[in-house]
Amino acid sequence: MEECTFDLPTMYADHHVTRVREALSQHPGIAEVVASAAARQVRVQYDESVVTSDDLVEALAAAGYEPGVELPALTFAQRHEDGSTWYVVIDRTTTTEMKDREMAGDFRRY
Repeated sequence: MEECTFDLPTMYADHHVTRVREALSQHPGIAEVVASAAARQVRVQYDESVVTSDDLVEALAAAGYEPGVELPALTFAQRHEDGSTWYVVIDRTTTTEMKDREMAGDFRRY
């Protein structure tokens, strides 16, 4: 048995883990697939006489999880300076109503 680990930066949630495991488990010769969204890695144990690591990379890429490919950086639209208060930073303060305080914490009565 051979073992290899792939870095998958685009695998960051549980549904991604499920898709990666399904994509790899379909190949013959796969003994074990351990994927972690927290580590963004997948570890695969496989029979090298049946499947190669290049086959695994192709399977991951076909599923949309090409090893080592980073997520594209977010770009934000240019802010519009139209003079509205939406784009002006102002000090906002709020007050808490006594009725709300009575329903929370030490004021609560049963």
